[in-house]
Amino acid sequence: MTISRDGLLNVIQKLIDRFCNQKIYNAEIPESLNGALLVTNHISRLDVVFLMLSTKRKDVIALTASNYRRALFFGTILKKLGVIWLDRGESDFKAMRETADYLKKGWIVGLAPEGRRSRSGKLIKAKPGAVLIAMKTGVPIIPVGLVGTADMGKAIRKWRKMDVTIKFGEAFYLPEREENEHNRDYVERALDEIMCRIAVLIPEEQRGFYADHPRLKSLLAEIEEKKNATES
Repeated sequence: MTISRDGLLNVIQKLIDRFCNQKIYNAEIPESLNGALLVTNHISRLDVVFLMLSTKRKDVIALTASNYRRALFFGTILKKLGVIWLDRGESDFKAMRETADYLKKGWIVGLAPEGRRSRSGKLIKAKPGAVLIAMKTGVPIIPVGLVGTADMGKAIRKWRKMDVTIKFGEAFYLPEREENEHNRDYVERALDEIMCRIAVLIPEEQRGFYADHPRLKSLLAEIEEKKNATES
């Protein structure tokens, strides 16, 4: 007997409810939002599954490294869920076109700008793919911070539930290009904007490469200012 994509997602959700203490914040993506990028840190193979199930939207798909396709169990699940396979060894224009097509159809596409899983759990230097897609499509970008998705093995060994936290930030658009700004400089600045907006959603010890970035500090200051204004 075959199982549908929605059916598989329901089964996985039940497993998450059984084996995880999961907290999700601000994940309400309105149905009226016609296409958006979900950009997230990448610390576990399970990130794709958690990302797809973190919102009530059914039209969420993720870019996933093509080497996972060969994984007997995990690859089979990803194929059934439906993902955009990305060849990390080269500029995968086919995957970029497929991503743009999904966005034009109004889907929510998740990707990790870092391009690979961080073994340390800390943010690593990101690659420009997310910026190039956003430049081409003009869609809004929603930052997401994942915490705890890499702890499955540790939780199993200790016979306890995983503690997973997923935080969504406010949607934003790429910054305006400055006058006479070189394209390479703009892409780098836009990429830093994306990564720093992810960084504010995760613990300080996980901010890694972007921990001391001036833009991160200004975003944290803005958050603190809003908090103080609300409390006063």
